[in-house]
Amino acid sequence: MHLQPFEHPSFTLVRPLFSLTFQRITRVYAPDGRLAAMVEIPWFRLRTELIVYADEAQLVPLFVIRTRRLATLDREHDLLDPSGVRVGCLRTGGIASLFRDQWDILDGQDNRVGEMVEEGPAIWRRIIKLLPGHHRIDLGRRTVARIKQDFHFFRRVFQLRILPVEDPIEPRFAIACGLVAMMADLRREQRE
Repeated sequence: MHLQPFEHPSFTLVRPLFSLTFQRITRVYAPDGRLAAMVEIPWFRLRTELIVYADEAQLVPLFVIRTRRLATLDREHDLLDPSGVRVGCLRTGGIASLFRDQWDILDGQDNRVGEMVEEGPAIWRRIIKLLPGHHRIDLGRRTVARIKQDFHFFRRVFQLRILPVEDPIEPRFAIACGLVAMMADLRREQRE
């Protein structure tokens, strides 16, 4: 019943740049403008656990993104279903991720099955904050989704497009990739 919002080929992730509370709310919209998911991202938390909900009332959990370890160069974001079973993981590329965002995509048994890579002028994005980001999601040796950041002054907007390939990425996992890319931008903002 709640999977119907995920049958779309594209989604828009929107996060306000400023918030009056200690949490930032990110909303995920379907192409028709309906809310597909939402998550509250806390400003100050050492170990992140984000519960992504299907509704504003936060009654229907869709999945959980949990950071495995507190302090490490290879930050790992586990993706869990609502019952707590790990279905995959996004692991940063260590020191290489300082210059270009890069994640390994792992399955539930920690086998590498793909990657998410920042494309374009990544170094310049660290210097000139107004440059929008672009990411590519690959599974196996083929690109299955793309994330493109739109420039806005008062909010962050990421466009997620799931490509029409033979064995496509699961839309909720693609949304999790978009949220992790958005969180990487948020971490850079907080460091400066």
